[in-house]
Amino acid sequence: MATRKPRTRGNRDGRPYQRSSDGKWVATVYLPNGKRKPVYGSTRKEAADKKKKAEAEIAAGQPITAGRTDTIADYLLTAWLAVTLPQRVAAGRLAPSTLDSYREKIELHIVPHLGKVKLVELNTTHIRTWLLELAAKPSRNRRHKLRPGEKKLPEPAKLSARTIAYTHAILRKALNDAVDDEILGKNVCLLVDAPSVDKKEFKPLTKEEAARFLVEAADDRLWVYWLVLLALGLRKGEGLGMRWSHIDFEAGTVRLEKSIQRLRGEKDEETGRRRGELVEKSLKTVASKATVAIPATALQALKELRTTQKADRLRAEVWVDPDLVFCTGHGTPLEPRNVNRAWYALCKRADLRQGPGEEGLRIHDLRHACATFLFSEGADIKTIQGVLRHARQSTTADLYVHIFDEVKHKAAKSMDGLLASLTNGPGSRGKRAS
Repeated sequence: MATRKPRTRGNRDGRPYQRSSDGKWVATVYLPNGKRKPVYGSTRKEAADKKKKAEAEIAAGQPITAGRTDTIADYLLTAWLAVTLPQRVAAGRLAPSTLDSYREKIELHIVPHLGKVKLVELNTTHIRTWLLELAAKPSRNRRHKLRPGEKKLPEPAKLSARTIAYTHAILRKALNDAVDDEILGKNVCLLVDAPSVDKKEFKPLTKEEAARFLVEAADDRLWVYWLVLLALGLRKGEGLGMRWSHIDFEAGTVRLEKSIQRLRGEKDEETGRRRGELVEKSLKTVASKATVAIPATALQALKELRTTQKADRLRAEVWVDPDLVFCTGHGTPLEPRNVNRAWYALCKRADLRQGPGEEGLRIHDLRHACATFLFSEGADIKTIQGVLRHARQSTTADLYVHIFDEVKHKAAKSMDGLLASLTNGPGSRGKRAS
């Protein structure tokens, strides 16, 4: 009887073998649950190395990354944007506009630069090189018309530090989710700092500018809208989303719940452009959803607008939404871009600050003006936080540093007056002399 040849290998210790169909080398990794996972290589050594790496990851309790071939583009476009983020939108944890913004930055500034890199091979050198490429990349925000006196258009500016930092934050969030989903072992984006961004400073609307604005706005079709934004410190979309059913004229209050925004929508396959749509969405934080008091002047203006609007509805053939406070002549929501055009035209007529970026006044500056005017009338920072409906007082403090500077100066003057009264009191000089 022939003697059986002794085993040279233990169970589950198979060596890599070469597949006849395509010549690839295959090694088998045994998972803790008993299942098998093949890893592939162009050579025996590559397959063996991947097997060792996978076994080390299993022993350390880390996600198995060995053998993964999906790229950054695969993960971002077919997993993160298509599944992870839509689920958060459905759960009310993410605004549709935020998902839309993430998609734009991924398609413009991440996939073209990092899309072909394998997800598990992404390293800090890739991230640093990518950030340098973004810093040299021209911005899409460029003028297409000559200004008076210009003979040619200026070269487009480079991407701002704010845009680069925002795009870095998006990739960091995506990779965090990949780690949580056990696709990656670590997030290399955390190891590379984004460019620092200076805090955006603004010049508050002065009382003299506000007076000129209100005089000119009195004949504007959106007069009540401008007045309400200034009086209540509302954001543009919050004002557009106001409803008559949410206003209590007897109590002089309004319940803020909705906002009107324009989303770009899905991309048209034929033209490659996105078709936008107006949407009504709930305000994103509990603090934003609040019942606020309406100053008497604004309340009276709203009463007059309600009377005028009722008459307009009777004359109109179609009125889509009778509950909207600010709407078109057919009862449809106002287009935010048209509101912007009306604002800039009004600022021009009132001879107010105009220009691109921070040089000119924005609609949002009415909200800032509300805060600064309240402070000048004696309101403290806690009151201003409540009016602006910031969830945290630190948000109010970061935005309105100039208010805190004035508070500090007033406190110093108050303390100086107290010290002066104490040091100049009866017998104080005698004690110092002794």
